[in-house]
Amino acid sequence: MFNKIEPPILLKLLKCINHLSTDPHCLENLQRADAIKYLIPNLDLKEGAFVSQIHHEVLNALFNLCKINKRRQEQAAENGIIPHLMHFIMSDSPLKQYALPLLCDMAHASRNSREQLRAHGGLDVYLSLLEDDLWSVTALDSLAVCLAHDNENRKVEQALLKKDAVQKLVKFFQCCSERHFLHILEPFLKIITKSSRINTTLAVNGLTPLLISRLDHPDAIARLNLLKLIKAVYEHHPRPKQLIVENDLPQKLQNLIEERRDGQSSGGQVLVKQMATSLLKALHINTVCKICSVVFRLKHMDLLVEVVKFDPIPQCFFLPFNLYHQ
Repeated sequence: MFNKIEPPILLKLLKCINHLSTDPHCLENLQRADAIKYLIPNLDLKEGAFVSQIHHEVLNALFNLCKINKRRQEQAAENGIIPHLMHFIMSDSPLKQYALPLLCDMAHASRNSREQLRAHGGLDVYLSLLEDDLWSVTALDSLAVCLAHDNENRKVEQALLKKDAVQKLVKFFQCCSERHFLHILEPFLKIITKSSRINTTLAVNGLTPLLISRLDHPDAIARLNLLKLIKAVYEHHPRPKQLIVENDLPQKLQNLIEERRDGQSSGGQVLVKQMATSLLKALHINTVCKICSVVFRLKHMDLLVEVVKFDPIPQCFFLPFNLYHQ
């Protein structure tokens, strides 16, 4: 539609469309007129005196049309916007300010938009954005959404299991600024509860001690989410006893149960204590059950003593001797 129009006239026309897109009452009319379909091809222009201005008007109009509207986001994805967005982001274009929120929104739009994201390397862009303080939390949330909607081929899971992706996720958790820390816990929880493979891989590649070391966080909701993360990691960890011993987990949980914090909401504190108590019991029960299993297979009491001796659970969890004789 626009490809035969002279650039100066095209620019004026695009400015008009962009101006209309700033009026919420015009958005539906622009959608019905297939504005998105006709705007996106103008991003293919690579040469000419007006190219940068044309790109600016087009992307600004698309930003106004697509923000908080999943149907229009999907329509933009169907018409090939994703490679253009990635180009503006990866080239560090001034138009990155419009491209970034649009690309992150694509994860929430539809199955088709997520498929196109994956096909065009969008997951790698999200992972690279973990190093961008301004966009890291949004990018992490988009990764969590993509994984939550992963299909039977598990392409998203496979992408996040790559060594580079695992390193970026662990490093992001480790280096996340305090002002963002509260906001990354739920996306991380979504990721490790959706995929047991990612859960285990992150846990054995440095995430576990980072989680446990932050249990002294001053915010009760943060501590609660950290406990949920630790519980999820513990349930799938290939070496749970090693996790317990190396990180002194029972003692840290006991500290949470016993501590008193002034000036915090009692509701949050109660939930933290309940969660810590529940997790501590799970550690004890799991260990005792393992000892029981060993006891019924062993024929010598001295071996039982050796089993308990190397167990991290307090001495009060020694099994009654009569269990052995039954």
